[in-house]
Amino acid sequence: MKKLASFLVSCAAALSFVTAAPASATILTTPWQSGNFSLATADGTAQVNFAGFDTSLGTLLGVTIKYIVNETLTDTIYNFNSNAVTVGNPNGVSATSTITATGPLGLTTVTQLTTSPLYAGLVDGNGGNPFSTHTITNTVSGIASPVNTLNGNPATLAAYLGASNTVSIAVNGVGSQSGSLPPNVLNGYSGSANGVVYLQYIYDIPEPASMALFAVGLLALTQLRRRKS
Repeated sequence: MKKLASFLVSCAAALSFVTAAPASATILTTPWQSGNFSLATADGTAQVNFAGFDTSLGTLLGVTIKYIVNETLTDTIYNFNSNAVTVGNPNGVSATSTITATGPLGLTTVTQLTTSPLYAGLVDGNGGNPFSTHTITNTVSGIASPVNTLNGNPATLAAYLGASNTVSIAVNGVGSQSGSLPPNVLNGYSGSANGVVYLQYIYDIPEPASMALFAVGLLALTQLRRRKS
């Protein structure tokens, strides 16, 4: 009985040692998935679909999103007066485009483009036509959004689980205009964009729990050998 009691105490000590040891895991990332999108107007929308996380790889810890966009944005000033007028005083006239890529559970990244330079100056009279115009157009390629990560665990990130599951990322454009304009003068925006959305999963591979069982088994064999001797 004393030997059995000693054996049980030794096993308990071995288990407590393994349990007390700091847990370690290997943090990995999946290759980037990518999908193209196109917005025909500054207020356009698109959807890009990705595969969910393959749970056979390990435990999902986070989801990362980013995109790169090529965009053309135009601000047009319309003068309905017969005479030339000054616009942009005190605030220069511009148009702004905001593009947002949004995934489940609030995963979001945003870019913003404003026509440059802000316009302040004369716009010709309409010359007998309904209106005259002055336009400012910017075309910018390779605008990179911030790289944003949504951290969590399989319970909080359930919307991203399952290799056969489809994860949809919505891409939305919103335009606006601003600036100081005199009476009978308006401005408006137009534009288009195209780009690529990227999605990546962060996961870990924990140390196998069998390490503890292995330690106990090894200790048990040692005790048995001592008993036989």
